[in-house]
Amino acid sequence: MEYEVKKCSVISGAPDSDIEFIKNHIDYSSYIICADSGYLKCCELGIVPNLIIGDFDSSAYPDCDCEIIRLNPEKAYTDTFHCIMEAVERGYNKIEVYSALGDRFDHSYSNILCLSYCKKHNVDCKIVNAKNRISLITDSKKIFKEYENFSLFAYLEPCEGVTIKGAYYTAGFYGKESLDFDVDTQCGVSNYVSDDYAEVGLRKGCLLLIESND
Repeated sequence: MEYEVKKCSVISGAPDSDIEFIKNHIDYSSYIICADSGYLKCCELGIVPNLIIGDFDSSAYPDCDCEIIRLNPEKAYTDTFHCIMEAVERGYNKIEVYSALGDRFDHSYSNILCLSYCKKHNVDCKIVNAKNRISLITDSKKIFKEYENFSLFAYLEPCEGVTIKGAYYTAGFYGKESLDFDVDTQCGVSNYVSDDYAEVGLRKGCLLLIESND
């Protein structure tokens, strides 16, 4: 049976001056969910979302012709996490999250943890903005030159047998065939693709991949 990609775009409420990035990169044919004040970005872009979820403690209740789920302000998960859970529940298996990295690092970190939730449900999820794209690697992944740099971190647990090919810093740079990453390992920071693409693999664990521009 052919694998059907069902794509969802989530627009969170973090301050994001690069509204043009969303305008130029969001898939307008995807199912669009806004987290609370994220719907204001849709208004600015002239996008009518499919669904808005939030407690609306940071914005007025939306006057929008779409489905709205109102949450209790006293809750165990953030508005963005509720959007992710709803997208997964509705069967979407490819999710891109916009405006999820802001001045509140606690919210930014919570949004990064959404990647783990998606991994548990076999959903491909990325957090994206003009400066960063954040995703997880559990087996192997090709990294292209879409961003200037990339960094690798052991995500929530140690990683074993990490291989890096086609990049400036490889395991061979450290005189090894592969690397083991503990949760505080720093040798994966600020690498870059030196060939047409880099390829990262690992034998055990999960890597956090951050592609970034200066």
